[in-house]
Amino acid sequence: MFRKLSFIAAILLFAAGCTQKSPVVNYKVWYNWPERQLPADFDALGTPDVQGTKINIDLADIVDTVNHFVVLFETDFKVAKTEEYTFKLASDDGTKLYIDGELLIENDGAHGPILKTASKSLSKGRHPLRLEFFDFDKGQSLSFTYLTPTIPEREFNDQVMKEEDRLSDKDDFVMPQIGEALERFNAWKGSDETVVFPILTDVHTAGRFTFKHIGFGVRAAESFGADFMANLGDIGLNAYPATVDSDYAQFIVSSTREQMDKYDGVWIYTPGNHDWDAGDGTFFTEDYLSETFQKPYEGRAGGRLHLTPGKTYGWYDIPEKNFRIVFLNSQATGTQGGYYYIYGEEQLDWLRNLLYSTPEGMTVLVTSHLMPHPLGVWANTKPAQSRVESCEALMGLLSEYAPGHNLAGMVCGDAHVNFSLVENGVNCYVSQGYGWVSPDLMLPGQTHAFFDYKETLCIDVVAIKPAKREVHTFRIGAGGLAYDYKFSY
Repeated sequence: MFRKLSFIAAILLFAAGCTQKSPVVNYKVWYNWPERQLPADFDALGTPDVQGTKINIDLADIVDTVNHFVVLFETDFKVAKTEEYTFKLASDDGTKLYIDGELLIENDGAHGPILKTASKSLSKGRHPLRLEFFDFDKGQSLSFTYLTPTIPEREFNDQVMKEEDRLSDKDDFVMPQIGEALERFNAWKGSDETVVFPILTDVHTAGRFTFKHIGFGVRAAESFGADFMANLGDIGLNAYPATVDSDYAQFIVSSTREQMDKYDGVWIYTPGNHDWDAGDGTFFTEDYLSETFQKPYEGRAGGRLHLTPGKTYGWYDIPEKNFRIVFLNSQATGTQGGYYYIYGEEQLDWLRNLLYSTPEGMTVLVTSHLMPHPLGVWANTKPAQSRVESCEALMGLLSEYAPGHNLAGMVCGDAHVNFSLVENGVNCYVSQGYGWVSPDLMLPGQTHAFFDYKETLCIDVVAIKPAKREVHTFRIGAGGLAYDYKFSY
């Protein structure tokens, strides 16, 4: 649902092959295309509204592509040796693929994501490639991969990374953006005792190296004097090429942990739907996720971090500030029968017992990757009935608990949007993170700050005044002050 960016095999980061030159993909964009199919004659469209070059065939970094537009991609496909190539083209809406002037895949028309496959024997050398794409309305997506008997499935140009990602560690934008948010925080905090923690969510690091932003978040934690840090999931394992390359998946994991370990305090982690099903499947376990992103911080917590054995949910106490944060698992795991986006009955029973055994007067904040409130979904989606019932049960439990207790609310990620509301006494807050979302998928009241991660942070700092029952979020980077929110409980 969000734009795919160029992906890279991890092993090439240190190999000589990473110095090869990027194949150039020329692209042209025409806006205001009113039809429900591709143009019959691109020459008749006249001068394109936007044109340029890319290193991959995807929609990443093509500006102002919301609805009703056409893109033409043209490049040379370099073949190292003669063999049969199988091409896979999935799109929403229509596409056509030409190799050597031959129409190889026809996937035209206004439709949701449809995958089509075709094969062709290609001789060694260069072959002209042309891919036509159009979007009518609602969702948009484009995925183009190939494989041969000797080449595992890959994107057109996953062998090289963008120069700015490969060569640059530019971070001079980090501290000024942290400083702007810190100034707002200090003005609000005054002399009140405050619980403070930054949120890193939906980093989606696969192929984009946004894991560096986790380290930038550590700088924010140090500047704000944070009590702990929160990783609300979707580090990017369930994305190509991590889904087919265990070495690359491990690279994402180790890079993420390396950044998290820059913080000398406690991390709270909630599993995301893009944190599993990678490589050969070794990451598709609760034990692995807990061992990797939760248990390393038990020692630092001094007995305050409570992990449920064999699960990925638990809680963390700061008794001197009379505060408890609860972290849940909303994703597909073995204990949830493989269901997607669901809070299992066992977990809900556990949460109920935990809430009602919480010391009287202690402030409780609940976190999860998925926001169980209906506004945590995208427009035009139809959640499974099991998900609806599970989320309703969780919201009902929180609404039942809120009266007479200090429930600060529920904080989540996942939807790649910003919104907040209060319903039945429960504060609901979604933090945007780094994932992209099409404006037509946002429900009323939702917003999204569009930005370039190479020069802008997107980190929310949550601050709570337990004595005054106040919550304030401070946006570092994308959107700034306009994306700060205030609650009472």
